[in-house]
Amino acid sequence: MTIVNHLKTGEHARLISTLPDSKKEEKATSALLATFRVIPEFAKAVLSEAGATVGSRAKIDCYTEVVFKSDELKNMRPDGLIVVNTGKKEWSALVESKIGNASLSVEQVEKYLGAAKALGIDALITISNDYAVLPTHHPLIVSKQAVKKVELYHFSWLSIISKAVLLSDNKVVNDPEQAFLLGELIRYFRATSSGVSALTKMSQEWREVCDHIQQGAVIQRQLKDVEGAVGSWNQLLRYLSLQLSMATRSAVSIQLPKKLQACPEEQVKDAVESVLKSSLLTARLEVPNAAGPIQITADFMRRTVSLDMKLTSPQDVKRPSAAINWLTRQLKDSTEAENIMVKAYWPKRTTMTMKSLKQVLENPDLLVPAGIKDIPKELEIGVVIDLAGRFRGSKTFIEETEKALLHFYDTVGEHLNVWVAKAPRIQPPKADSNRTSVDALVGAAQEEPEREGFFSPVAINDDELDMAEATE
Repeated sequence: MTIVNHLKTGEHARLISTLPDSKKEEKATSALLATFRVIPEFAKAVLSEAGATVGSRAKIDCYTEVVFKSDELKNMRPDGLIVVNTGKKEWSALVESKIGNASLSVEQVEKYLGAAKALGIDALITISNDYAVLPTHHPLIVSKQAVKKVELYHFSWLSIISKAVLLSDNKVVNDPEQAFLLGELIRYFRATSSGVSALTKMSQEWREVCDHIQQGAVIQRQLKDVEGAVGSWNQLLRYLSLQLSMATRSAVSIQLPKKLQACPEEQVKDAVESVLKSSLLTARLEVPNAAGPIQITADFMRRTVSLDMKLTSPQDVKRPSAAINWLTRQLKDSTEAENIMVKAYWPKRTTMTMKSLKQVLENPDLLVPAGIKDIPKELEIGVVIDLAGRFRGSKTFIEETEKALLHFYDTVGEHLNVWVAKAPRIQPPKADSNRTSVDALVGAAQEEPEREGFFSPVAINDDELDMAEATE
């Protein structure tokens, strides 16, 4: 039985809602779900990350103002219901959204998870201005019992807008009417009146951790503060990846090891350990077709933000300075060479070396340790931004980090290319190996034309060829 049969009431999602302006949350949800109904590519881009299979023949139905027949669920009014029917299988999800500064609550999320489980609904999707590293990494911690047999996913409004922008700018949606509707949705959500907002500030715990570390306090005693700061950092990472996605018109993602992708708790634990041990938070952003990931490091002790890209060094050169020149030539026109640092990582036990791009452009040998003839294994290029007091600022840290990331990619990242080994060339024959060359083989054929099966290019002249053709 289809899930729609469990509905007591429910309206098909409308692009232009007749709800009053005070119902911003409901209007935003209705507009979003309505576009899912008519723009399959957009629905696929979002819902495929929530476990749905949206093929070319899939039928997508979306409802708002949902009320279920069951007496036990009559007081539950989720903001939406999505049903994807592929003909052979039906996938469904409840939708609960928040707009503006409104926040999701654990109690409400667990209540809807229970309702989804009772009705046989596959997933619960929450949408708000909060960010998640991955849709499977929910900003709230709910009980493991609540997510048995029901999947839980979270999207920020900005992540949904970024998907729409990428589809629109890359002309993935070819139908003119669908493209128009997608453009109108983007325009609506980008308006401040929609209630969709960007990340504006770090949490209070971020400031607390900054102060604890700067004062030399035993940070292990403030574990809850560290967890809160890590949560704020994770939201910032997602926000930065979305901003860079829209700036580059490509899907920038946060690079995570597989074990951390599957378990958000482990990802948080890993970041907390990094703060406790080294006062650092580190992450990598993956830009499609870029020379490598961009590593972002926040150093609480030094109050700095670092941006780096590490590349495999060329291995088909004979001198270490040639490998270094390969990298620096790509940035020879940089106007900020004094502020960009180049690092070389060497084989064996040779210590890493570092100089400014300006110094290395003038003399690449400055980066080569004395007596070293080995080729460096990797070359890294990056910048360090000293934020001083702005590091602990709830707004200034976001503003400065976002500005630094976009500037770094614009001035460094987009100009770098990966090393590709040159194609091998045909080598001239050695003096004592003429029998292996093509000329030697031809010479052998001329010397032994009578050998059976061996073709000689001079065995038949033009007169003989004409006579043979006449005979035929």
